Amino acid sequence: MKNMPLIIIAFMLFSVLVFPHSIIADEPIATLTGHTDIVHSVEFSPDGNLLATKGKDQTIRLWNPHSGNLIRTFDTTFRGGIAFNQDGSILASAEATDKVINLWNTDTGKLQKTLGGHLGNVYHVAFSPNSDVLASGDSDGNIILWNSDTGQLIRTWHAETLDGLTFSADGRFLANGGRDDGNVKVWNADTGQLLHTLEPNAYEIFDVAFSPEGHTLAGAGWGAIDLWNTSTGEFVRSLPADSGRAYLCAAFSPDGRMLACGKDAGVSLWDAERGIFLDNLGVVNVDVYDLAFSSDGNTLASVGKSNEVHLWKITPLDTVIAPDFPEDLTGPNVNTWREDFNEVHLDSWTKREYQRERVTWETKNGQLEVLTQPFCNGRLNISNQLELETNYTLEFTAFPIETEQIRVKLKVDSLENANAGIFIGQKPDSLVDQVFQHAYLFANHALGNPDSWGHSGAAPEIGLNLKEIDVVFDRGRFYVYSEGEYIVDFRTNSIQTIDYIGIAVFPEFCKSPATVSLDDFEISGPTVPAPGTVVVEPKDNKPIDGTVIDDFWVEDFNEGHLDSWTEDKHQKERKRATWQAKDGHLNVWIQPQLNRALLQTYELQFTGLPIKAEKLNVKVDILEAHNANVGILIGQYDWTGGTFRRTYKILHNSIWGAIELGDVPDQNYENLKEIEIVFNKGHFELLSEGENILEFDEPNLKYIDCLGIIAYTGEVPLAHFVMDNFVISDVVPFKAKSLSINAKGKAAVLWGELKQK
Repeated sequence: MKNMPLIIIAFMLFSVLVFPHSIIADEPIATLTGHTDIVHSVEFSPDGNLLATKGKDQTIRLWNPHSGNLIRTFDTTFRGGIAFNQDGSILASAEATDKVINLWNTDTGKLQKTLGGHLGNVYHVAFSPNSDVLASGDSDGNIILWNSDTGQLIRTWHAETLDGLTFSADGRFLANGGRDDGNVKVWNADTGQLLHTLEPNAYEIFDVAFSPEGHTLAGAGWGAIDLWNTSTGEFVRSLPADSGRAYLCAAFSPDGRMLACGKDAGVSLWDAERGIFLDNLGVVNVDVYDLAFSSDGNTLASVGKSNEVHLWKITPLDTVIAPDFPEDLTGPNVNTWREDFNEVHLDSWTKREYQRERVTWETKNGQLEVLTQPFCNGRLNISNQLELETNYTLEFTAFPIETEQIRVKLKVDSLENANAGIFIGQKPDSLVDQVFQHAYLFANHALGNPDSWGHSGAAPEIGLNLKEIDVVFDRGRFYVYSEGEYIVDFRTNSIQTIDYIGIAVFPEFCKSPATVSLDDFEISGPTVPAPGTVVVEPKDNKPIDGTVIDDFWVEDFNEGHLDSWTEDKHQKERKRATWQAKDGHLNVWIQPQLNRALLQTYELQFTGLPIKAEKLNVKVDILEAHNANVGILIGQYDWTGGTFRRTYKILHNSIWGAIELGDVPDQNYENLKEIEIVFNKGHFELLSEGENILEFDEPNLKYIDCLGIIAYTGEVPLAHFVMDNFVISDVVPFKAKSLSINAKGKAAVLWGELKQK
């Protein structure tokens, strides 16, 4: 049924299960052995008393799943799926390169009939659950319906590409995935008419599965698992999946509550009705190519890139019972503050700080409309689970509240290439790159843990698709509702009070514009001030020019900030270096100089910081680097000799130490996209995207007074690099109690004489 040898990139997935009864098995209850090579197809008979497997060893094996005993073996080809008919008496097998379908009698093991009519290799077969109709699909994209009793061809049509083939429970619909065009197609099985072409979030679709009641269709593929309404073709939700992982197969439990998907190194399970990720089954270090539930839903069979068949014990999900609503959040003592997004209320929202050139919004007809221009930057990602490229966050930060109980609601009117929601928690340690460090985000498409900065959370991963987001916080417990319907609740030990509430807008794809239209935003609770008793003003409204920040400095490379960077007159006069800061990027071009094999042709020095620090963090994002080695210059400047003899150059693919400094580990990197340096009284730590690269001590550097961006180029080709935000934070002044950093003005020319001679 599903066959695709793939090389899968291993990617860790972390989540916390919050259900009253565990469904997770650490080890399979049985492992069936007998195949001598990869097993790529598995199927239970409708009554659950037979289990069929097909493998690369060119055999089909029929098992008793209760005892694990092998019943019989059929000789076959090594590729192609299998399917039982409605009473389990016939097993159909797609014989790939033979271009036929074999029908086997499961009682006698004899070949009962061979169906020929395909011109391409036959990989897919599916029986209608309530008739003798058999569907088959080939490598040319042709689908044929057969009467399995008579062997008569009923109907044929072309579907272009085929990955997965499945009937709905009533036999009315037939669905297939398509790896080439990336779409899912739903057909009228009686007429062959195309009913729906569904565009998934997955890059490629490897398998499709109907829920047992036939109302939901799941598509599994690269980086996503999507659900649609079968009747209307309407998108229901994306389940919370790893964007870097391929989901190769999908199977619903008999009650339709649970969806299992096979991937590399195991199986993942979801509560399909609520879109909640449950957990991963055990530890099986093989790609899983096919899955099947038993008729009672208590056993899941998995096969894949090994010669073993694993049987897992599954505990069906309990009926969802909504908890009691917190009493203190109802009644006459609860006040409600409401932002209805009429024009006069716009000043209750913070202004754009770091993405001001890329985002516009307006309030119109009682709605907030936000437009974000495309810009690829992952520095402000809220968590690994969401996998979103964040270029804009609209934060409501001005509400004067600290409370143990609160309710926050938001209506999402429309979205395009965007994810929007509410964040609730506590103020982060730094608003530069840890925006959601101590906050949860409850969005229309996902629910996320706090940012991964050492603060664990308890939120389950949830795939939503909500028009209203309604979140209740009550003394360390979160409750999630939508339009009066309870979804899930969980307890967190890391957040006991709330003082940080707002709206967040995230583009789903950083290369396309994102638009959002939001409706009413409400905050209610016993400690919320009554309407009219508090004047809500914009907070932290920093102008583009003259920014003064006490604990961090951000160069976001908008046009107005270019004069906070030195200009090397000698290099510019010789026309060897040009740069442009625009739309949040710094673009630098360096002309070659032919008289040296390796020439330092350009140093872009940040000279606006009157800094002398014993501790600091510095970070830069490098989006592109062509024939250039780019990074951070950090150390002490030789004021007498006018050189950088006491500095390190920590670059995106190497590290260089100066003559007067000690040796550092000999390191070559694979083009780091982010360079982050943590300096602490002579101790250096180099990180990239949260991963520790190396650490070393330099006893000759107890403080830093030279900090900047530096680039080197080779001898002939034109060099070009593009970088994003340059952030300096967590500054502890050397032998001083405080430090104000001014990005412009008089401080910007403090090192004006340090330009290259």
